[in-house]
Amino acid sequence: MTLFRLTRSYRSARRLQQIVNVLLKHGFGRIIDQIQLSRYIPFRKRLKTFGHWPALKSPTVPERLRMAFEELGPSFIKLAQVLSSRPDLITATFANEFKKLQDEVPPFPASEAIQTIEDEIRIPLKKLFQEFNEEPIAAASIAQVHVARLWDGTDVVVKVQRPAISDNIETDINILTVAARLLDKHVPESRFFNPIGIVEEFSRTVRKELDFAGEAKNCIKFRNNFKGSTAIYMPAVYPDFVTEK
Repeated sequence: MTLFRLTRSYRSARRLQQIVNVLLKHGFGRIIDQIQLSRYIPFRKRLKTFGHWPALKSPTVPERLRMAFEELGPSFIKLAQVLSSRPDLITATFANEFKKLQDEVPPFPASEAIQTIEDEIRIPLKKLFQEFNEEPIAAASIAQVHVARLWDGTDVVVKVQRPAISDNIETDINILTVAARLLDKHVPESRFFNPIGIVEEFSRTVRKELDFAGEAKNCIKFRNNFKGSTAIYMPAVYPDFVTEK
């Protein structure tokens, strides 16, 4: 995908401008210029700097990049988490900084979680569960988890995907893919980090995380493989109540 094709979509163009603004805020104006995305810098800021981006001594580059990724939300937090396990690609300094990023974010409204459950299962919540606690016990960038009780009395946890998270992440993947190609083309020293390969690896990882049906199959397989083990316990999965979301 080219930059032109990417920005033909209003959603993508608006998100790209947001990403550029956040990176600019955290001192990455020079990189934005280098990969020829300066047209997405607000005109007043462009006029003020005239392409001159003073170096910042503090915070450090890894710290500023971690803060920018945190501000940009789920996709970038996930990207940082993938990168934190690859000091061979990004150096230990960046990897250690990215390890500070936590995946915990504010929960989304219970009404939206319930709507997702009913839309996916096509059964009213009251017919699915004897009890459903609207207060989530955990919330992360892709999903949150609620405690519930089935009508046979079994206590369960219900993992529900964030509304629109899949579309938002796909938009960010497209932007990151274009940005990686621009880095590779205009910033030769970036090839040491293999930005195109990093985005490809991230895309595979995050798309797998968005597929709850695939995750459920892996959980069932894992449980069967360790059946009877006293060292490992894997909770049971209820396939009738599993969908991609």
